[in-house]
Amino acid sequence: MDRIVDEIVLFGLGLPLLLLAPAAPAAVAAPLLALIATGVLELLDRGEGGAQRQASASAASPVRAARFIRVARPAIAAAYLIAALAAPALAAFVPLLAYAAVAQNLGPLRFLWPAALLGAAVSGSGALAAAALLLGALACLAARRTTKVQTERASLRQWRDAVQEDRLALAERTRDLAERQDLEVSCAVLAERARIAREIHDNVGHLLTRSVLQMEALAVTHEDDPALAKELAAVGATLHEALGTVRASVHDLHDEAFDPQTTLAELIGEFPGIAGTLAFEAESLPRPVALAVVAIVREALANARTHGRATSVAVSLLEFPGFYQLAIEDNGRAANLVGEGGLGLASMEERATALGGTFSFGPLPPPRTGSRVFATFPKTQEVRP
Repeated sequence: MDRIVDEIVLFGLGLPLLLLAPAAPAAVAAPLLALIATGVLELLDRGEGGAQRQASASAASPVRAARFIRVARPAIAAAYLIAALAAPALAAFVPLLAYAAVAQNLGPLRFLWPAALLGAAVSGSGALAAAALLLGALACLAARRTTKVQTERASLRQWRDAVQEDRLALAERTRDLAERQDLEVSCAVLAERARIAREIHDNVGHLLTRSVLQMEALAVTHEDDPALAKELAAVGATLHEALGTVRASVHDLHDEAFDPQTTLAELIGEFPGIAGTLAFEAESLPRPVALAVVAIVREALANARTHGRATSVAVSLLEFPGFYQLAIEDNGRAANLVGEGGLGLASMEERATALGGTFSFGPLPPPRTGSRVFATFPKTQEVRP
């Protein structure tokens, strides 16, 4: 856009210079020829940039177009400058062509354009040649300034884009780190809850159980003393209530500490020799389904390692609007397990159907090799007896 403004200004300054040219038909055609030459040069310059971008794809047509434009631009500018030698009136717009030659880097024409003013000087239009020479020098300076501004502006845009990309990459990395930190904190909290649940169960629960047994023994021993037996029964009831509260708290802690995604990830890592991947995309997984999924994955991994001799496995658990989908694919030999008929397959199928789901097992479709366990669990489970 800056070049267009500069060229409009130079065209406007060239119009008064026509008054210094000798009266001739060329004086009338000079503005039109200058506009046509400058416009074609601008169009070809923009077209060469597009052709060069397309030529990077190794297409023949854009390459030929770029070569043609590279030759046509200097030819058009040179034709106008040569015509100015024969028609002095055209010298009024030589500064406009000089600007285009410098701005578009048209080779030797950047320095040879003053020669086009010789025709005007020889024909007696020395004032026109001098004014055009001065205006042309200013046009060259303006072209260099505009080119420098455009180059710096493009560099600034590239720098700004690079900064924006770095900012987005940094924001994404920060988000990933925050999510990983939240996951690690969540895993640590769940592990601590599981440890507390085990401590309460192993220590407090056993102590309360022993106290209940001792109290019941004392009650039997002192059956002949109704008053004492009554007091012992009250204490025994309190101990039973405390034991029930402890058990409920332990179960609550254990339920909260159970994270199916973490459990599945740890389970995959427990089988040496198998490179496993996990795709877990389920936000609200009911506990019965989570326990069934963990059991099926454990059995499928054991079968893939023992019977199929698998070395890689992919586990995916996806949540859909009406059901959960579990898929386990490995590169083992599915025919061995199918032939054995295995209790493991029956166990996995029972766990899926007990929750109203479906289960299937079989080889992967060609050309892939391996086996696939597939199970679905509806979101409204009806547990079979």
